[in-house]
Amino acid sequence: MTISEYFKSIDATEIERYIFEGQEENVSIEFKTVNHPFYNDNNKEYDKKNLSEALSGFANSNGGIIIWGVSAKKNSKGQDVAHALTPIDELTKFLNFLNRNEGQAVIPILTGVIHEKIDTGNDRGFIKTLIPSSENAPHMAMYAKKHYYKRSGDSFYQCEHYDIVDMFSRKSSPKLELFTKILQRANAYTGDRYRYEILIIMRNTGKAMAKYPYLAIDCNHNYRPDDFGLDGNRNCGMLKVAKNDNFRFCYNGGNQIVLHPGATLDIDKYITEVNKSEFPENFNISYMISAENMETVHKKIIIDAQNIVVEAGTP
Repeated sequence: MTISEYFKSIDATEIERYIFEGQEENVSIEFKTVNHPFYNDNNKEYDKKNLSEALSGFANSNGGIIIWGVSAKKNSKGQDVAHALTPIDELTKFLNFLNRNEGQAVIPILTGVIHEKIDTGNDRGFIKTLIPSSENAPHMAMYAKKHYYKRSGDSFYQCEHYDIVDMFSRKSSPKLELFTKILQRANAYTGDRYRYEILIIMRNTGKAMAKYPYLAIDCNHNYRPDDFGLDGNRNCGMLKVAKNDNFRFCYNGGNQIVLHPGATLDIDKYITEVNKSEFPENFNISYMISAENMETVHKKIIIDAQNIVVEAGTP
């Protein structure tokens, strides 16, 4: 389950579970008490600081969720865990406070933040905040001494110089991702079998050119690259090279292939053949992808057999 999917599932029952089970704060969940209703400016500054620090810390890391209205306390193991419910009065006003200050709490402005009420009655309850990981990092916390923060374990820490340099360098890096497209089903050469074809596509979703791209793929053995390549003349989008220990099929772009931001490249066509009365297997891919000035990425793709059959259609 992704952070976004989990965020949608959080309700009053889930918040009560935090207390009952002693839910730990972790790399993606933070509990916060609030000083609202505001009786003086000091109360406001406390909540503004917490908002600013969390927006910076989660956005500069892998994203996360704040639950406002739950206090945390260290347990016997020294872990920060949910300790008590501290419901927020005048819940709508505090929601407005978060929305109003969000745009000033960090620079550059962070998009995609969501604040939602969990009202337990009489405008009293909790607020959950979703903070996405940002491609525009680093974000400075304007209400927290103008520092940059990141998330580690169950807390935020002030970034060192190398953290900030690393985030700036990532902004100008390529980002290669792998996609698939199911092609039209065809009759296999024997006449009583179906042939399913899946196109492997590379895309640069980053902000810099991708030079020296490299791709390595492993998949279930009922699937294999088409012997005749993409065009029937044994040509592929990148040069096929010798397999390595963990991947059966490898491709190297060398200095001949450069992907500009937003560009795509068809890499190869993978096929499987089954009897007409049978279903193909799910298509399971594990892959490694990299380029110059890009961190190597390991991911998986699973395509359900039902989707393959439906999308492939008839010849």
